[in-house]
Amino acid sequence: MSAMKTFINILLCLLTLPVFAGNNDKYPIRWNKVTTAEFRVKPAGQDSAAAAVVLCDFGNIEVTNRTFYSRHTRIKILNNDGLRYARVEIPYQTRDRHDEFTEIKARTLVMKNGRIISYKVPASQMEKVVINDRWSKLRFTFPKVEPGAIIEYQYTLASLDFENLDTWYFQCEIPTLWSELRFDVPEPYTYLVTYENNRTLAPDEAEAYGYKLQWMFDTKPRQRRIDLARNNELLYATAENRFKVWALNNRRKTITMRNLPGLAYVPGNQPVTEFYPKLTFDLFESSGILPRSFRPLLLTTADDYDTRGEWSMMHDANAIPGYIHYRLKTWSQFNEKLLENDRFGKYLMKNAGGNYLIDSIAHRSQDPEIRLATIFAYVVKNFKWNGEFSMYASQSFDDFLVHQKGSSAEINLLLINMLQRAGIKADPLLVRTNDLGAPETMYPIRNQFNHVIAVAEIKGTQLLLDATSGTTDVRKLNKMDIGTMGWIVRETNPGWIDIFSPKGNPPVGIESSFNL
Repeated sequence: MSAMKTFINILLCLLTLPVFAGNNDKYPIRWNKVTTAEFRVKPAGQDSAAAAVVLCDFGNIEVTNRTFYSRHTRIKILNNDGLRYARVEIPYQTRDRHDEFTEIKARTLVMKNGRIISYKVPASQMEKVVINDRWSKLRFTFPKVEPGAIIEYQYTLASLDFENLDTWYFQCEIPTLWSELRFDVPEPYTYLVTYENNRTLAPDEAEAYGYKLQWMFDTKPRQRRIDLARNNELLYATAENRFKVWALNNRRKTITMRNLPGLAYVPGNQPVTEFYPKLTFDLFESSGILPRSFRPLLLTTADDYDTRGEWSMMHDANAIPGYIHYRLKTWSQFNEKLLENDRFGKYLMKNAGGNYLIDSIAHRSQDPEIRLATIFAYVVKNFKWNGEFSMYASQSFDDFLVHQKGSSAEINLLLINMLQRAGIKADPLLVRTNDLGAPETMYPIRNQFNHVIAVAEIKGTQLLLDATSGTTDVRKLNKMDIGTMGWIVRETNPGWIDIFSPKGNPPVGIESSFNL
């Protein structure tokens, strides 16, 4: 048994099995109810030296005309190392008012002479920090924090999330005594809710789950609901229940985990969050005539929403029909829509300067290895990466050529465009950068990808290229590409490839036989 498998098995023995419940109106934590017993909490065993402990992390997701994320987190600081948890950052999307806080409050609680004293975080000290044109974060620091203090914060975020909701992680780097999430699904929607406890499906399990998904696509909604109700909405589960999928419609689901050890490090290059028990939420279907107030939410399901934005679509009379029918796409449909997208597939059809430019860059050589290397060097030297990973180009092709600065999508789609014009077989490869964990491979989740690189083929050898690597060496990838999988977007034979094999071999095609 490998060291990694041994480590994982030890971890699993320490985790308390989750409790799956139906309706439960009693909250595990309330703002005005803090007991003196909570100030006496001290983890034992392997967590006895922990810097802090999560007393309770309680979340609720409710989907209506917005998705409302509510969260209440309470942490006890145990020693001076735990003071770093007194600074909190909450990321949220700001483009087109995608996310808006409807409530946010935070405070420090200390015990003095048997009395609990509260110190609030003033609203004026909650700072909005812009990350890029899409993302920001709300940042604040708790006052009067010292070992033995309790900090807690509570917020509600109104979001335009609809297809792919935020992942809930039950575990974190410090011990967690109680983690609970509730999820309310109203009548118009059917969501696939996946519980995964550090569990990758074996090939036969993936095949069995694939059959269940196909049944979802092939069965009419009414019959599907009847059949699922007989099995408590459970669509698929592995034998030991470490991987479970429900298909929820007009239901509430409560899932609780208790006494989870802290986990701050795992061997290898994988993000530690990949080893945390988690819940993911993906919209399978929605249909019906919905109120006008639902329009901003429904706009996010449009294939060109990411490139057009809410403002443009809200003023397009044809953007939203009266009757809404959303269905999770198949991989072939997903692939086809990408090739038709103005800021993806259409980028490959533009003319970046014609054959004369290509011949000039390659010094009129017809050797495909030289043409590939010189075109790659030309793009790296003449087009500056702005530091943003993106699946779609945010500028028109012509504007990008003028500005010569853009996201990973713009730079690498241009690279692919020029390689194709040079007579080299090249296609886009969608990537989920390794800091975000493994991508979902069973069905297409549009927003899971945040990057695109190139996959080229010369003399039967496949080579991966990323012009954001900061070097003209075609053998080098951006470090965020390594350790994940990519989806090749092309008309024939699209599909998955490993960018880094499980055995730790170099990326596909990097050890090639030719000199560049």
